[in-house]
Amino acid sequence: MLYLIPTPIGNKDDITLRALKLFKELQIFICEDTRTFKKLLSMHEIDYSDKEFYSLTSFTDKWKLNFYVKLMQDNDIWVVSEAWTPWLSDPGKSLIQLCNENWLKYSVLPWANALIPSVVSAWFDTSSFVFLWFLPQKKWRQTILNKIVSNEYWMAVFFYESVHRFEKLLSELQNLWFDWKIFVWREISKLYEQIYNWTLDDLIELVKNKKFSVKGEFVVWISY
Repeated sequence: MLYLIPTPIGNKDDITLRALKLFKELQIFICEDTRTFKKLLSMHEIDYSDKEFYSLTSFTDKWKLNFYVKLMQDNDIWVVSEAWTPWLSDPGKSLIQLCNENWLKYSVLPWANALIPSVVSAWFDTSSFVFLWFLPQKKWRQTILNKIVSNEYWMAVFFYESVHRFEKLLSELQNLWFDWKIFVWREISKLYEQIYNWTLDDLIELVKNKKFSVKGEFVVWISY
């Protein structure tokens, strides 16, 4: 059987008691990054000398995926992401698909993500909202941005953006004459987290003057 265990997105103490219990008891782990997971175990003083670790970093490595099917048929396997719940946009999702294709059971433990804290923290009405995940890097990006700016979604919009495209995003919104309120939460639950909530022009000025750091990953909220 396959189990998916969320890990903290920032602060190491944002871990569930159930996850810590399982980390101590279980033997076989599939990790997005084995080094990061071992570091997390060490932070919580968990001995991992007798445990097995496998790395899954690709959606397309068919040989590895077939290997994991056999592994899941014979054992309880625990998938751990580098940070957050391991299914939204990393190889954990491919393992769930494998389970469905091969009639294998799986279970997803609840907890870590950046979206829900952002929705709760938003000062505007979030009884209904649209979550767009990461915006496309190239194809469809402009189409989606046009929909956001023209309010075609008819409700608050949340999405993630990476450090590599954040300044590009600000420039794209400015070129589209974006005139709504923008809320940005950077590095949620980490030491240097920052929250900004006001106008696009003011945010661009803060970034330009290095008062809002362009590091880490961002949750962006658009309020109409």
